[in-house]
Amino acid sequence: MAVKHIIHPMNREGRDQGAEANDPVLAMLGVGRQLWELEPGDNFVERLRSEDLPAPPATMHPFPDPAGNLPETVWQRIVNHQGEQFQTVRGLPLTFEVEGTGIWFFRDGKRVNRKLTRTQFEVALSRCPLTRTTEISDLMDYPYVFAVLTDRRIRGQEW
Repeated sequence: MAVKHIIHPMNREGRDQGAEANDPVLAMLGVGRQLWELEPGDNFVERLRSEDLPAPPATMHPFPDPAGNLPETVWQRIVNHQGEQFQTVRGLPLTFEVEGTGIWFFRDGKRVNRKLTRTQFEVALSRCPLTRTTEISDLMDYPYVFAVLTDRRIRGQEW
């Protein structure tokens, strides 16, 4: 018994059109190409990493502040001390820079690749006083956030 082979025409890229029509993954080639026409993928990822994203829900009650301005007071301290050196629990030096409604952290002169949003900062603040980094380990850059929020320059006499 002889085996018959079906020969399918090749498309411009040299792929077998018959196989492409039967393969759902190959059939998707080129889908979404228009998404990256105006913005390269790397720029898109960088933009996503730097934008304010919703914070996870706080597991503790907000910090008691009858005047309602503790977050603003602490945020102003952060703005005033940006560029100064802080230390993590393990003694690693870090600095930070406030940009809009977020904080970029720097280690060894290199920017950490995700911006901490003010919303995330306020979630961490709502859990103060902090005694261990694990109390805020569900937040981004928590070792750095812990270092900043437990530093006397930032916490003052509040906690």
